[in-house]
Amino acid sequence: MRSKVFRAYNVWPDFPSISISGEACALNCRHCGRMYLHDMVPADTPDILVKTCEQLAAEGARGVLLSGGCDRQGRMLNLDRMLPAVRKIHDMGLIIKLHTGFVDRRTAGKIAEAGVDIASMEMVGDKSTAKRIFGLDATAEDYLDTFVNLWDAGIPHICPHICVGLHDGKLKGEMTALNLLKTRIKPSTIAIIVLRPTKGTKLANAKPPKGEDVEAVTGHARKLFPKTKIILGALRPRGSEIKGGMEQRLDIEIGALDGGIDGAEVPSKEMLAEAIARGFNIKRIQAYGVLPLEYEDRVRTDQT
Repeated sequence: MRSKVFRAYNVWPDFPSISISGEACALNCRHCGRMYLHDMVPADTPDILVKTCEQLAAEGARGVLLSGGCDRQGRMLNLDRMLPAVRKIHDMGLIIKLHTGFVDRRTAGKIAEAGVDIASMEMVGDKSTAKRIFGLDATAEDYLDTFVNLWDAGIPHICPHICVGLHDGKLKGEMTALNLLKTRIKPSTIAIIVLRPTKGTKLANAKPPKGEDVEAVTGHARKLFPKTKIILGALRPRGSEIKGGMEQRLDIEIGALDGGIDGAEVPSKEMLAEAIARGFNIKRIQAYGVLPLEYEDRVRTDQT
């Protein structure tokens, strides 16, 4: 039986996001349009990355998310040349979550050697979605190969992200993505995220999925991975993007609760009230949602 603790995660200011490519990205994906890079701290050279992390650590950061733009094959820009700097960040004592992009076995091994604690990437289960949204000629098996490479390299924690409604707001391939993961790896955490219509992108006017869609995908993940921590990620409609957004935000959050999540990033007060009504104790954690349970003594927490 799962614990009756609901984990409420808040990333800032203890776990800032850093783009190792600055604002550069060759893909210009339909749901992102490079917009999300604007919200990250830019650090596009090894020296800048190390100095940035030294400053963040001095200011009290406990860890960082390293992400950024990709090349036209879906590989993270600058990743190879940044890995020696990532090792220095590891040696500072910061917890490192890396959004990897596609990686081969060699790069996965170098990521492990750099001391990355948590490796994450989207797991897309439909070739047409990869083409339409990312512009990539990639199959679901190509995505799985990256996770297998990371797993085989011995990275401590592998955390796939499943985006509900990535295909223009419609379900397509989410269940397949989960089914494939089940065949090859044991995730530390599965993050359920939800298409968020974002101003300035090609999907700005897309209709987001409903709470029942989120419940269906989350419930399938829970069925396949009964003992794995599953969280609702911060990337989801949050109320300001569309008319009636606050109601839709709660609909999505309740759908995730109904599906069996263990926690959520930046949950609404209404979601927390519902979790309490369902018998959960709330544990507030200053970290990203894929933080491994055994790392919680390294971050700020408060349980009520």
